[in-house]
Amino acid sequence: MVLPAATWAEKIGTFTNADRTVHISEQAIDPPGDARSDLDIWLDYARRMDLRDKDGGTLIHWHDPESAFEAFKACVADRPCDYSEITYERLRGSSGIQWGGERLYEDGRFWAKPEECKTYGRDLLTGALLEPTEYQALNPDGKAILKAAEYVPPHEEPGDEYPLRLNTGRTLFHFHTRTKTARAPQLQAAAPEVWVELSPADAERLDLGEGDPAEVVSARGSLEARVRVSGTREGVAFVPFHYGWWDRPGGRSRAANELTITAWDPVSKEPLLKSGAVRVTKLADADGIAAPAPTNTASAPLRGDLAPTEGGPDAVASETLP
Repeated sequence: MVLPAATWAEKIGTFTNADRTVHISEQAIDPPGDARSDLDIWLDYARRMDLRDKDGGTLIHWHDPESAFEAFKACVADRPCDYSEITYERLRGSSGIQWGGERLYEDGRFWAKPEECKTYGRDLLTGALLEPTEYQALNPDGKAILKAAEYVPPHEEPGDEYPLRLNTGRTLFHFHTRTKTARAPQLQAAAPEVWVELSPADAERLDLGEGDPAEVVSARGSLEARVRVSGTREGVAFVPFHYGWWDRPGGRSRAANELTITAWDPVSKEPLLKSGAVRVTKLADADGIAAPAPTNTASAPLRGDLAPTEGGPDAVASETLP
C-alpha cells in the first residue's frame, strides 16, 4: 500500500545533525491533494488499528509533532542523548541547540560503566557480542575505550579475469540517487550520465581513449559507460553510483551497485558498496564525443580541449534586499 506523504517543506518537525544540533523545520506550504505528514498517517493508522499497550490502555498518547517530540524526550531522558532542556519554544528563533551542550564528557563521565551500558560492544572482526563479564573485566572503571581493528584484506582482489580494482563514489553535482538533483537542470546538465574513470596507463593498455563507450564487468553484473581518462590511480576503475533506473526504466545497465559485492561490515552492518574487481572492455570509438563527467571536479580530464562544465546564464539568480 502506498500512501501520499508530505515532504519536508509541507510539515513541521525537528531533525538532528551529526554534530548533535537539533533544529526545527517549520511548515512552509500545504501538502498537495490528499497528502499528509508521516505522523498524521501513522496516528490515523494507530487509531484505526486500536493499538493498545501491555496494560490495555491506548498505546499512542501524542497527537501532533510537538507532543510526539515530548514523548521522545521522555524515552531518552538521562541517557547520553538527553533532550530534556530542548523545547519547540527554544528551538524557534535560534540556529539550533546541541543535546548534551557544547562539549560532551567534560565531567569525565562516558556512559561506559558496566552497570549503565545498554550494550557491551562487539568483536570487530566477527561482530560477536561481548558478554557483560568480559566487558566488566576489560573496563571496570567505565572509561572510554578506543579499539583498533586489525587489517582485513578486501573480499575481492583483482586477478586475471577482473584485473582492475573497482571504486564507486560521488560527483559534486549529485546527491545519492539523484531523485532531487537530477530535477535541477544545471546539476543534471553538469553530470547527466554515468562514466568510468581510468588512469592514462590503464587506458593505453586497454586501447581506450576519452569518450570511448566501454563495458565494465564484475562477477555479479555489468554496466556500459563512456571512459574518462583522468588522474585516477593506476589499477583502479572509478564509477559514480548516482545512476540507476528510476529515471530510465528498461534502458542499458548503468547502476554501479550491480557491480559491487553483497557483503557488509559485521559490526555496523554497513554494506560494502565501494569495491570489487572488474574488467573494462572497449565497445566502440568515441567519434568525437567526450565522457559525460564534469571537467571541474576530481573527474577532470587529462585532455585540455574539452568544453568546461559551466552552469550557464540560467544558473544565475539575483535578489534585491530591502
